[in-house]
Amino acid sequence: MRVFLIGFMGAGKTWMGKQIGLLTGLPTYDLDASIEQQEGAVVSTLFKQKGEDYFRSLEQKYLHAITTANSQLVLSCGGGTPCFFDNLDFMKKNGIVVWLNPSVAVLANRLQLAGQDRPLLEGIPSHKLEEYIQLKLKERFFFYEQAHFQLSESTPDPAALIKLIQHG
Repeated sequence: MRVFLIGFMGAGKTWMGKQIGLLTGLPTYDLDASIEQQEGAVVSTLFKQKGEDYFRSLEQKYLHAITTANSQLVLSCGGGTPCFFDNLDFMKKNGIVVWLNPSVAVLANRLQLAGQDRPLLEGIPSHKLEEYIQLKLKERFFFYEQAHFQLSESTPDPAALIKLIQHG
């Protein structure tokens, strides 16, 4: 089984991936962390120095490489991963795609604490954060809604998600 976790930044993809891995024994990967490890630079630096287009090409490269190398896995993807190239179709053909979709208020609260680490949030004042999130979610909705499953709880139950995936 391959599980791809998608959703906006701050949705809890990394946390959920680790929880699913602990419960199932599946190897877990975080796409951003894998890129950082392989490229020797943090995502925000890659964005600043090489641009978003370069980063998105790395995202696609490592999405394909990690998936191809693992017949079973849980992969926490970056918020924009399903929105570029063939990434979403690739994920859907190679596993189960789960959209973690907490409320805008929950996302904004989580991102308030980590804004400096998120390149797409750089320069966005905190009082405009919810508005920005709503705008980006609207842009990405077409991609996110194609997931096999959607979880809207602010902290979904990993065990319940595993049952949902296994039994459809």
